[in-house]
Amino acid sequence: MSDIAIQYGDRAITVQAGRLLDALLAAGIEHRHVCGGNGFCTSCRVEVLGGAENLSPVSERERERLGRDAGRLRLACQTFVHGPVHIRVPVPVSSRFSPFDDD
Repeated sequence: MSDIAIQYGDRAITVQAGRLLDALLAAGIEHRHVCGGNGFCTSCRVEVLGGAENLSPVSERERERLGRDAGRLRLACQTFVHGPVHIRVPVPVSSRFSPFDDD
């Protein structure tokens, strides 16, 4: 099995093919995964900046959880990597009910 290059934000790492969350954790990245990697909480989501063709197809669970952003955003716990990719943790967006909104 050959090594796969992943660009994680500004950090370059080398991983083995497999579940993206497991690869990130094995590389020493403390990637958030509140529900334990079961695809329920979306805390492990990543934004795909390049190499989407080297990821598994978007799962039904990802479509349910991420809606129209599924594909651009992926759940690391539901995504398998088999080639080079460039990802980052997306910038959080406040809820429309946030006490910090100006509205």
